[in-house]
Amino acid sequence: MKKIGFISLSLLLLLVFIPGCITFQTPPTTTVPPVGTPPDIIVFSNNPSTIDAGGTSTLLWNVTGATSVSIDQGIGLVDVAGTSVVAPAASTVYTVSATNSAGTVTRSVVTTVNSAPPAIPFAVTSVIANTSPSTFTGPCPKTFTFYATIAVNGPGTVTYRWERSDGGYSDIQSITFYEAGAKTSTLQWDLSGPATGWHRIRVLSPYDAASNLVYYTLNCDGSLVTGVIVGVDQYPFTGPCPKTINFWGTIAANGPGTVTYRWERSDNTTAAAPESIIFAAAGSQTVTNLWTRGEGAGWQRLHVLTPNDMVSSQIDFVMTCWDQTQ
Repeated sequence: MKKIGFISLSLLLLLVFIPGCITFQTPPTTTVPPVGTPPDIIVFSNNPSTIDAGGTSTLLWNVTGATSVSIDQGIGLVDVAGTSVVAPAASTVYTVSATNSAGTVTRSVVTTVNSAPPAIPFAVTSVIANTSPSTFTGPCPKTFTFYATIAVNGPGTVTYRWERSDGGYSDIQSITFYEAGAKTSTLQWDLSGPATGWHRIRVLSPYDAASNLVYYTLNCDGSLVTGVIVGVDQYPFTGPCPKTINFWGTIAANGPGTVTYRWERSDNTTAAAPESIIFAAAGSQTVTNLWTRGEGAGWQRLHVLTPNDMVSSQIDFVMTCWDQTQ
């Protein structure tokens, strides 16, 4: 028995002193859980979650058990409960972080920003001209009223002018719009006698555009001038020459308007360029003309040119001169 015990002890010592025969293992390490409970993010939301460019959204949060609460995107430290209005220029993720001794918890929401629609350039969508009535038969002169409706797609200023068939045009005018819609421009055109032609409105800005042509016709069927008579102060005349003779004429009208006329003579000349008188109402007016001459006979008459053609009878005269100078 002693021999066996000795051998066992020897073997044990041999194993101890022989390198690499025995490996000692280190027991595994364990993480000690933190003390306490992490914060609780009860709610973190955004309303609305989708906005148009330039709009706003409201963040809302409520946290318990936290020693500090913060929100990124430049908001920073906040109370454990509250709201914050944000206006992101583009879609943005907002994250709230709640921290205590047990750790940090987070939650995120996304505020989506719809892209702004492309700006629509200011434009005239239509320009339509008209007049009513377009044809008139009756006493002259006559005033036609033309009007045009200009429609646009938004706020802006439209410049324009009226144009007519004889090549003339009005001063440049403008209309300011504060929103999409239509506005009307009017033009009055006075005509003293029969006429036909057209008017239109031309848009000059924001770009060049012309309306339809508006045709008009004026028939002076109802005569404004109802009568014209002439006379002379001295008939016949005998005396020293040259002598200035005074002729007069009376023009009668049945209403307001403008009358043009001229004096015509037996020597196939006119006394002067056509003249005009204005009637404010029905009635008569007198016009005069002087003719200086020598011995002889002749005549003058009064010729109404517009609005209706009418010629007086001739007024004759005879001059006998003591000292003749023709």
